[in-house]
Amino acid sequence: MCEMKKLVIAAATLACVLFVAQAAFATSYSIGLTGSGSLMKNGATYSGTFMFGMSGTWTIDIDDSLWPDESDSNARWDYIWSVFEYDDTVGAKAWYGTFSQATIGATPTFEFVTTSPGGTVAGDCTFRIMIRDWSGDGVLQQREKHDDSQIVYTLSIDPTRGTGIFENWCGYGSISSGNFRFVNPPQDNMLEIAGQLITEECPSPVEESSWSTIKALYN
Repeated sequence: MCEMKKLVIAAATLACVLFVAQAAFATSYSIGLTGSGSLMKNGATYSGTFMFGMSGTWTIDIDDSLWPDESDSNARWDYIWSVFEYDDTVGAKAWYGTFSQATIGATPTFEFVTTSPGGTVAGDCTFRIMIRDWSGDGVLQQREKHDDSQIVYTLSIDPTRGTGIFENWCGYGSISSGNFRFVNPPQDNMLEIAGQLITEECPSPVEESSWSTIKALYN
């Protein structure tokens, strides 16, 4: 019984040490991005450079190969607008559109190619656009469509796509902007985005070998 208690205590201690060690390697970046793009144009890509937190270039992209062509802006807009739902909460009426694999049949991606801290961090993302119904009548007006709207991106890092300092690292993030606009081709929407990116060493299966090591200490 005494030996079993020792094993349990040792396992718990090792788990705490591993947790603290992994947490110590997490790095948080407060980042600001500036760039342009348009969901109304073929490619549905936004790209630009960093304002702070990192230096280099960034891209946020969606596979829009099955979307209506930009030459038919009405058809393309109708396709995009189909993912939006209306929230009629008094005092906060708005349309919300979530862009993800489930809603548009393709997962948006992001890529940050940095010269500082150095390396590429990339992965999948989802984003949500809120268009305020300023008139409160449930009818989208042109000024509401083209007005500054809120967009929020949720980032999920793919460790297999990382290079340099980000090679084989996991992580997540959230960035947002308050000046998202739908503009018709050939115009682009100028966008400023800010938020947080957390990178950390990917967890690895350590239980089996670690448990064997612990038992060996008490044999």
